[in-house]
Amino acid sequence: MENAEQKNVLCVDLDYTLISTDILAEQVIRFIKKNPLKLFIIFIWLFKSKQNLKKRLYELTKNESSNLPYRKEVLDFLSNAKNNNHKIVLVTASLQPIAERVQSELNLFDEVYGSNNDHNLKGKNKAKFLAQKFGVKNFDYIGDSISDFPIWAVAQKAYLVSNSNLLNFLVKNKKNFAGNLLSQRTKLRDFFKLIRLHQWIKNLLIFLPLLLAHQFENLVAIQNSILAFFAFSFLASSLYIFNDIVDCENDRNHPLKRNRPIAKGLFSLYTGFFIGLSVLITSLLIAFFIGVNFFIVCAFYLVLNIIYSFWVKQIAVVDIFLLSLFYVIRLYAGSEATSIPISNWLLAFSMFFFLSLATFKRYSDLKLSFTQNNNLNSPYSRDSLNFFQTFGISSSFASVIVFILYINSEKVFSLYKHPSFLWLDAFLLLLWMMVIWNLATKSKVEYDPILVSVKNPYLVLLEVIMIVVWLMAFAL
Repeated sequence: MENAEQKNVLCVDLDYTLISTDILAEQVIRFIKKNPLKLFIIFIWLFKSKQNLKKRLYELTKNESSNLPYRKEVLDFLSNAKNNNHKIVLVTASLQPIAERVQSELNLFDEVYGSNNDHNLKGKNKAKFLAQKFGVKNFDYIGDSISDFPIWAVAQKAYLVSNSNLLNFLVKNKKNFAGNLLSQRTKLRDFFKLIRLHQWIKNLLIFLPLLLAHQFENLVAIQNSILAFFAFSFLASSLYIFNDIVDCENDRNHPLKRNRPIAKGLFSLYTGFFIGLSVLITSLLIAFFIGVNFFIVCAFYLVLNIIYSFWVKQIAVVDIFLLSLFYVIRLYAGSEATSIPISNWLLAFSMFFFLSLATFKRYSDLKLSFTQNNNLNSPYSRDSLNFFQTFGISSSFASVIVFILYINSEKVFSLYKHPSFLWLDAFLLLLWMMVIWNLATKSKVEYDPILVSVKNPYLVLLEVIMIVVWLMAFAL
């Protein structure tokens, strides 16, 4: 134990305390992204010991680390404490070289202590180390999790950094609780952002085979369509969450994606993984209840998304085709859930229409990034924008042409009482596509076409009118 001046020692944890992420988890993600077929090696390293896993991953990824996402509230608190003659100590379960890197970046700490090959400075081990180093009740400690309870038990003051209401309640009951330094708490709307509730709009495509076949009295098909909608929505939400986990480092450097809940630190990587796994299991259970064929479509969509995230995402042009295919799979999901076949007309229209939307998404995303000079990991250059614009607009025109040809087909006359109304829909669809691409070229929209379609009042008005006209063609 050192001398009495240590009564002003303030110790702080690193993962999810000083920074809004977990370094070990990000190293695992970085390794898997680079070597997805070597996932099993991680379990072998972990089976030997957690310290062995940390060492191996550090050796393989130490030169690939991005800027750490420091919490401003904690940095301000530490700076004020240092100005008031506190000794500031970083003590972390991460390896010593990582702790030293943090010190070299911040130049804030008087001492830094990290784990080594023999010691894991976490939980009881950290509590014992700090008690021996500074003395029981001779230091304050800032932590973030249940594993910090043994440390708070021997600390003079217990500071929390967490947006968990449960953890906040548990720590508040401690006599030495001094406050929660995190000003931003997780709310219900953050959960909705995490699961991308607004993206469920895409899954309304599942109802199209039912609607376009005019099977409004088929109660079994309606029931299965509703179940399929929720099954596919949960499946898509789980994939969005897993994708946010995998891309958390890139998202932090993106002008818009940095506000996603995981990139922002509102949900930990572990919490996100648990939520993602839970909704995935729920989705597959519902899918299996609907039928084997629908389950197979969902499984195919799942595998295709994994392939996209780890490989195809970095292959120019192919990534756009796969994005458009994700829309088409939703149509097949609705078809398999209801046993209503998809017409060749709908398939041809969907191919061009969704290819235009996928191109719009990539075009808007890249244009925003290039405008703000963000250095993102992308297979495209600034010169690709002209290609995207031309190809996307051409695809939208092609979809309208297919729709016009459909209006003149014999099938239309057997399904609609007044098919001539559909000509107005063709005109409105063309206008809709022109508006959305005009906004994109002027950088006046977000990169997500779904968000644009529900936020822009002109587009929403056109969508409502198109639905009304379609109903008039069918019912009048």
